[in-house]
Amino acid sequence: MLTVKDPHEKWRTELLTPVALRFGRPGLTTTFEDLPSRWRDAPVRTLRCTDADGSWGVLVTVVRGHRQQPGDSLVGNEFGRDPHTAYDLDSPGELVYEVQVTEDDGSDEHELLAFRLFGDPQEAGAEVLRWAGKKAAHSVRPSAERAEIRQRRERRQFDHREASAASPLVRIGAVSDEAAADLDAIDGSALCWHFPRGNTGAYLRSAVVALAGYGEQRPHLRGRWLTARVDGEELVIGIDELIPANQRHRWDGARWLWDRRQANTPAGLRWQVDRVEQAAPGVAAVRRGALAEALTNAGVETDPELDALLTGVPYRLSDAELTPTWVANLYRGLADLAPWRLDAAYRGWRDGRQAQGLPVRDPVVLFGLGGVGAARKPKLALDHTGDAPLLCLIHTGSSAVLPYAHWTVPTDLGARLYGWQPSLPSPQ
Repeated sequence: MLTVKDPHEKWRTELLTPVALRFGRPGLTTTFEDLPSRWRDAPVRTLRCTDADGSWGVLVTVVRGHRQQPGDSLVGNEFGRDPHTAYDLDSPGELVYEVQVTEDDGSDEHELLAFRLFGDPQEAGAEVLRWAGKKAAHSVRPSAERAEIRQRRERRQFDHREASAASPLVRIGAVSDEAAADLDAIDGSALCWHFPRGNTGAYLRSAVVALAGYGEQRPHLRGRWLTARVDGEELVIGIDELIPANQRHRWDGARWLWDRRQANTPAGLRWQVDRVEQAAPGVAAVRRGALAEALTNAGVETDPELDALLTGVPYRLSDAELTPTWVANLYRGLADLAPWRLDAAYRGWRDGRQAQGLPVRDPVVLFGLGGVGAARKPKLALDHTGDAPLLCLIHTGSSAVLPYAHWTVPTDLGARLYGWQPSLPSPQ
């Protein structure tokens, strides 16, 4: 506890009071505190403004400063100050208001977001209120795609799936002998039916579906893979060098999508439910945009940052401007989520890595949220608490993802939820 007082405590308090009077709004807490200074023995009387959860704070005090010439400051400050003498109000210079904005980023010391000097108390107060209002200013109302628009698109895709499965156009390209058994087992109708589709219903031309890997496969190293690609109206089977961990459309763990040897895989293993109607509540909640409800009902936990974005509210001031982009991409990326499948999806990913002697310390990414050009990008990831799956936001430069086939609504299950009957055999 500080026993020495700020020698200018009364003076600073009088100068800071006009600033404090601007913060009388719900949700903000304003206090006068004596904070230690690294530059002097005595503390400095400071005005602290923070929100209800204390995740960020603004510190305002009065120092001696000097006017800067245009171009002298990289941060746009009209004033500068000597860090050693400025806190002594008896030193030369003008009385200016020092505003520091900090945020709890989970580290030992709060992150400094802004440092500004103002010559007027009203300007200093306005700066504090600008930061205090950032979360509200950049909050958005999450929205889901209209049900009728989604159903029309999925009906187009369903009709194209049925047509391509009825007359499958699958061509075998250049392959090696190691793929002979898998080539013999390809079910052309199933492959064409399940192949990823675009909004028009046609094949997604950019998609590369990894069917089976050969040789010693390591998740982050290139290896030989049997693949299916689009060429005109056909699907072409060939061998590609792929990094398996980076493949969004990887079906070696869901062979019933293309391999007749696993055509009788039961519904419980394919869909993680035994009957279509068991999936209906979770899918309905996701489709109407009630993601938090769908996750809770499926026993999926979420971290605080994701909780905020699910409601359209920034979690951190430093990322507030990105919130509209992140919320839109979050809801778009989870539009096909099958929340009840997340537990099995994580366990399958974990078991596969452990079988290869690989660590499972970090979560596995589902998709990115965009908006950032840095190498480490914000992404939605899947982890596990030991009792339940956990969805969380992480920043990573890795391109590894959990394949869509393991955590989204299976296409044939989705069709049956609409009452459409695929021509493919029904799983038992």
